[in-house]
Amino acid sequence: MADPRQEITKKQIRTDIIARRDALSEIQRKAASEEVCAKILADPFYAKARKILGFMPFGSEIDIKPALEQALKDEKEVYLPRITTNGFHKEMEFRKVTDVNPVNFSFGKYKILEPSEENELYEYNEADAMMLPYKDIMIMPGVAFDSFNKRVGYGGGYFDRFLEDKLTLRLHSIGVCHKCQMVEYEIPEDEGDVRPYRIYFA
Repeated sequence: MADPRQEITKKQIRTDIIARRDALSEIQRKAASEEVCAKILADPFYAKARKILGFMPFGSEIDIKPALEQALKDEKEVYLPRITTNGFHKEMEFRKVTDVNPVNFSFGKYKILEPSEENELYEYNEADAMMLPYKDIMIMPGVAFDSFNKRVGYGGGYFDRFLEDKLTLRLHSIGVCHKCQMVEYEIPEDEGDVRPYRIYFA
């Protein structure tokens, strides 16, 4: 008999996995976040990276702020996302930050904390990316991941569009999540979906 989960939709995955994640206790979330941050900092690409693109955790997501704080102490440049609107067209850009204290951020379109648009913009230089011996790192959230590194996000496609022309060059993407967000079935994949290079979970 075919596994009925093969027909599962991304909408169903989001409903199921977010409920699982929200059910975790604060203690479980904190322990998992600490373990995932340790894995990020031990990643061989982290030591070589000069720029780290991260995110401000929302709701019950893995909290990567300790890893970003360490990156700043290690004198790496840290950039966080904000959503921009050009008419009806919405995109994600990354702005440089000097700390990750929530009081220094404001809520954006999706009630997620964002840096100011006055902060320095992250610009991906393709020529440098092809020549330099290091990779910038992007730490990306997600609702669910599978063993093939397929990812379900929140439906906006922001990370996919940002990564689509950079993966083959020098932007090393790392997905992070709680263990309950790793699914045993294969996630349906649409045109334009981008898989992270690796996934850290706990």
